[in-house]
Amino acid sequence: MTLPKAELSGPCSGLPVVVHAEHIHKHFGPLHVLNDVSLQVCKNEVLVIIGPSGSGKSTFLRTINHLEKIDSGRILVNGHLIGYTERDGKIVEDSERNIARQRMEIGMVFQRFNLFPHLTALENIMEAPLHVRKLPKDQAIADAERLIARVGLSEKRDKYPNQLSGGQQQRIASASALAKQPRLMLFDEPTSALDPEMIGEVLDVMKELATEVTMLVVSHEMGFARAAADRVIFMDEGRIVEEGAPDQIFSHPTSERTKSFLSKILH
Repeated sequence: MTLPKAELSGPCSGLPVVVHAEHIHKHFGPLHVLNDVSLQVCKNEVLVIIGPSGSGKSTFLRTINHLEKIDSGRILVNGHLIGYTERDGKIVEDSERNIARQRMEIGMVFQRFNLFPHLTALENIMEAPLHVRKLPKDQAIADAERLIARVGLSEKRDKYPNQLSGGQQQRIASASALAKQPRLMLFDEPTSALDPEMIGEVLDVMKELATEVTMLVVSHEMGFARAAADRVIFMDEGRIVEEGAPDQIFSHPTSERTKSFLSKILH
């Protein structure tokens, strides 16, 4: 099943749709963590999801590459179902092999850096190109050197993760995700585990990456959302409450719930 490259309505009207989520529901036991979530992300868009803890933001992000299974609805990335396939008119879970192949188009950066502790910074970046994309070693090294320079850490190429600051580890994690050459980058609160003085360096790298790759970011960093987002979504209690351009959300929110949330975190 595929969607057309251009949607006739919605925020991506006339533009290619990278993520198309329709009526997503997800439960953890009795808790309804995603309640009829529908969303489009356009090609080269930076979309930032904000909201209180427990609102379903990170869970929704994890459904996009099938790290969390959904109970109902469907998610398409670049026009293809993620994690599921159609069989005899029904949507059923896909094979692990196909899911792994689909994930190659999606880079993800987590709250905790998810680096291999026994590999150097450069080797962490080379891991997916060597073992998943099956690149020749010389090419993998050259690509990794380009990416580590891109995040400003060439001088740390031979350091192990425990020899790097939290901000440096997160920048290496971003380079590792980019090494997959994804068409979509997901960031799950990438600065939440960092000391305050390290947050800026990671956000600066993300702002640069935003110029050339589609990004979906869950973040508590309102300054980043204002500066880098094309569109901001506010979630609460598993639902999308409001969405719009950063200026509209932060300066002229229409929902009382959005106003209440922002009044507590903006000074």
